Amino acid sequence: MKNRLVVIGSAVAASVGLCLGVAPAAMAQAPLKVTVACGDVAALLTAVGDANANDDGGTITLAKDCAYTFTDDFEDSGTALPAITGKVKIVGRNSTLIRSSTQGLPLFRMIWVNEGGELLLKGVTVAGGHSDGYGGGINNAGTLRLEDSKVAGNRADGEGGGIHNTAGSTTLVDSEVLTNVSVTTNGIAGNGGGISNDADATVTLTKSTVAGNAADGSGGGIENEGTLTVAHGLITDNVARDGSGGGIDNLGTAKLKYTKVVENWAGRNGGGVNNGEEATLEVHDSAIADNRAALDGGGLNNAGTATLKKTKVEANQAGQNGGGINNVEENAGGVTQLTLEHVTIAENRAAVMGGGLNNGEGAVVTLTETKIVKNLPTNCAGTVPGCTA
Repeated sequence: MKNRLVVIGSAVAASVGLCLGVAPAAMAQAPLKVTVACGDVAALLTAVGDANANDDGGTITLAKDCAYTFTDDFEDSGTALPAITGKVKIVGRNSTLIRSSTQGLPLFRMIWVNEGGELLLKGVTVAGGHSDGYGGGINNAGTLRLEDSKVAGNRADGEGGGIHNTAGSTTLVDSEVLTNVSVTTNGIAGNGGGISNDADATVTLTKSTVAGNAADGSGGGIENEGTLTVAHGLITDNVARDGSGGGIDNLGTAKLKYTKVVENWAGRNGGGVNNGEEATLEVHDSAIADNRAALDGGGLNNAGTATLKKTKVEANQAGQNGGGINNVEENAGGVTQLTLEHVTIAENRAAVMGGGLNNGEGAVVTLTETKIVKNLPTNCAGTVPGCTA
């Protein structure tokens, strides 16, 4: 808030000679700083409300190694905390915000960030939320940042078991999204077991892990329709039960750098990553390994535009075609394009065709200094210039 200077035109300060009297500048409202005692949920609710109301926001410090257990949502809002509308920081040291497991409680997520709201979680675990729509743990429409934090064991009867990013941006640094679940219900597909990201929204993960999440539909770890960036990340042990993209289902724009996508499973296509029609995927200096798909593309199923550089695709399996990579012409907006530069595709297996790489009719593959070796039943199927079957 800008300071305001108020001048009293005719005032004279008697003790300082003939000096024009000036009222002191109005003081900027200081950021709120509150420490909440262990388990004091009522005080935490009040602190969040006060931080929202403060023009400069506030920092709320939680007790170390403490759980704040919620048995009801805030004012029947469907969310444990008051909606974040201001600039709020919640800082803990192994501190947990958790919905009680007591039977018969209403369904509610833990956190909602409104459009224009800003929330930082540091050293905090968000657990046990259960939403009957989007975002079992957190639903974000503003600016959300997690540092050294966890979103674990939440459920959405819809999209985004851990986090649903409906607008704005979500950033995770040194954080984990673990064992969250999205379930298909009431006509809402259960996509994005760990994270779901809507179109025109942005998710950025740095040195973070998405592990052990499950979706009834697609995107066991992450369902992306907007912009996704993962650097130095780990996407592992996620499941898309009846959909595609065990680790990541990309329907927008995704970029992976120095990231491992390993040991994920899809009931349909793309055990590690599914890149949908008209989607764009870039993978640099990464590994896609030990993933499984019941149908096509054990490591990667591509129906859009995908570029892999200095990346290993190893030991993946497909129940049909493309044990390592399946490149299929399904792109209504243009030709499916796969570019591989300095890539190794090795020891993958397909039950039908293309143990290493299957290229469907009409799709295009470009290889530059790429090795496709030791795959079963063949290294390649379809037209793959430079590959020995």
